[in-house]
Amino acid sequence: MQKIDKDTEKKFLEAESYRANKNFEKAISIFKTILNQFPQLPPALHNMALCYTEINNLEEAEKLYLKCLNVEPVSPLSIKNLAKLYYNTRQFKKALPILRKYLLMKDDQEDVVEITAQCLYELNLTKEADSFCSQELKKFPKNKNLKHYYGKNLLKLNKHSEGLKYLNESSGMIEFGEKDFKVV
Repeated sequence: MQKIDKDTEKKFLEAESYRANKNFEKAISIFKTILNQFPQLPPALHNMALCYTEINNLEEAEKLYLKCLNVEPVSPLSIKNLAKLYYNTRQFKKALPILRKYLLMKDDQEDVVEITAQCLYELNLTKEADSFCSQELKKFPKNKNLKHYYGKNLLKLNKHSEGLKYLNESSGMIEFGEKDFKVV
């Protein structure tokens, strides 16, 4: 990482304060000043990408995450945030390889496991989703979102009774009797 001077460090902390207080435009302005002097400074690139994400300038956020990853290819935070940007914009095909890369580095991140399961499901990668969900449920046996996508995927694989079991565990289902019904 580049060595920065005390003045730049002070500017960085000021930009972070603006970002924390949701004054993203001001934070971006200061990060731009920092990047004029240190164009490859990963924390400034990453945090400016976060600001652009917050103001919904996702194209600029993507460029900055990619630039950050070009400088620091194993930055777990940048990898995770880029994957989430793609996921949140329903670009599952772009998100999936990045999520996989992240899980190779940190396989205990339940939120990343959940969105990986959804990407596999949405991309109709049924066999891979089956294997992934089955394996991850061993680590996260109470995760309702994982059970949800596993159950839906099992239905796609024509494993109806097993799929319904997982869907029931994930969200509850309505059982009908002759005179009443109950939500389980």
